[in-house]
Amino acid sequence: MIYLDYAATAPFRPGIADTLNEIAREPLGNPSSLHRAGRKARFYLEEAREQCANLLGAKVEEIVFCSGATEADNLALRGTLSHSDIKHSGLITSSVEHAAVFETAQAMEEDGQAVSWMKVNSTGEILLDSLERSLQGNPRQLVSVMAVNNEIGTRQPIEEVSTICRSHGALLHVDAVQAPHQAKELIDAGAVDLLTLSGHKMGGLPGGLLYVRQGVPLAPQILGGAQEDGRRAGTSEVLRAVSMARALQATLAEDPSELAKLRDLFEQTLKECGAAHALGPASPDKRAAHISAWLFDNLGAEPILTRLDLLDICASSGSACSSHAVEPSRVVAAMGYDQTQSMGLVRFSFGWNSTREEVRRAARVVLETVEKMIHKEKIAR
Repeated sequence: MIYLDYAATAPFRPGIADTLNEIAREPLGNPSSLHRAGRKARFYLEEAREQCANLLGAKVEEIVFCSGATEADNLALRGTLSHSDIKHSGLITSSVEHAAVFETAQAMEEDGQAVSWMKVNSTGEILLDSLERSLQGNPRQLVSVMAVNNEIGTRQPIEEVSTICRSHGALLHVDAVQAPHQAKELIDAGAVDLLTLSGHKMGGLPGGLLYVRQGVPLAPQILGGAQEDGRRAGTSEVLRAVSMARALQATLAEDPSELAKLRDLFEQTLKECGAAHALGPASPDKRAAHISAWLFDNLGAEPILTRLDLLDICASSGSACSSHAVEPSRVVAAMGYDQTQSMGLVRFSFGWNSTREEVRRAARVVLETVEKMIHKEKIAR
């Protein structure tokens, strides 16, 4: 099997599994308990928090562990704008955000929260003038923009977004799930107020991390305890936290340019097919190294993915968070494509265990599969 769906979830890193097995050999107590087993769990939890903070250039108290990035995104949006001390009102985001932000924004809008929607261009990049216009009427808002689009790999101009936000006094939340290498740069530069990461996208267990800049008020959205400094109730998940720290460390030690080489190798073959149309920006600087998204004339994504699966190639139609069935891509539609095209998005993504040989072989299989399907379609006509 050739796995090319790292943007959905990365295979579990063996080294992390070894670490967790070692920790779990003796009983771990509740980190809030006073006995020895509880103190041991607390040690591992806080050690993981300190490691994540050091890796990201953050303060220890700025790290909040969550069940996943979806919860972290929800906490960032709802927790910020619902805090009694918040001096900001209104949310600005875009229609190409991950569902964890997009659907939360929709729900907040339905509940009466003021929400502005930024437009995007044909490559999925947000239009900065729409952000400027939204902030001119009400400058003190929360802006939420993902660093890298999870479906097509477009890099958003976060530095420019940050400059605009700072000039208006707006807060900025960045979903950096698909861009962990960029997270440290943004935090070091003081460019963000809140930032989300995901453990399983980096080869760890499912689990979320929310960076909250010191001084940014955050109201808990899960009640029932004072864990995570009162910002997220519930028994702390020690192994998820340790896994997050190890996965982040391993990811940041890797060179993203190596993934770009694999992506380019893959795309060289697909470009031989006249029916293949790459999505996203042409400039390498505006693309994620690990994502390659395509439309294949009027072929739907589902039949392509089904045939590839039978040939032991794992790919995706885009976001894996909404349904087992292929649905029209909201992102592709926002870029100006029609209904048929929005049903055709096929995403290939690479990661820590991808090799040149399997990427080269997969590209050839994809090319041959698509050409056969197009040939059959022409005959059927």
